[in-house]
Amino acid sequence: MDKDLQTMTPEFSRPLLAAQIGQNETLRNIEATPEECAALAARLGLVDLLSLKATIRLNRKPRDEFVASGEIHARATRTCVVSLEDFVEETDFAFTIRFVTEEPEMPDNLEELALEDGPDEVAYDDGTLDLGEAVVQEFALSLSPYPRKPGIVFEELDEDSGNAFAALKKLTSPN
Repeated sequence: MDKDLQTMTPEFSRPLLAAQIGQNETLRNIEATPEECAALAARLGLVDLLSLKATIRLNRKPRDEFVASGEIHARATRTCVVSLEDFVEETDFAFTIRFVTEEPEMPDNLEELALEDGPDEVAYDDGTLDLGEAVVQEFALSLSPYPRKPGIVFEELDEDSGNAFAALKKLTSPN
């Protein structure tokens, strides 16, 4: 990995020392600033990220593992793949991840990965968990690669309409 990438601080970093997490549940609320939202929008290929916040409950497990669960709330401006119009997409979902001290092992094939149950694993080092980056990764995974504005329907061409060029001409004709 590129040395610059290894030392680069994420756009939305919220470090928490593992030593600060006791035996009882630890609660954290985090929210991205407007500047962090702008940087994340660029990173994730969004038109704009209006807000990103999360409530996280952390529990200590054996062997320096921690389980984080909570809710993510975000508002992003996306571009509809059908109409090419921008729209605001609200995202609210629950997540669970495990912070582990070693890089998670990847299965040899995708079938094994599909069969794996359990929360996503995030590696941490130097005794510091980055809650912000973990939230960004979960949010990124939740984004649809083909965003569609609510109410917009993709109309498929039937065989009677002829070819695609005839259908386009029909759409652009003034009558």
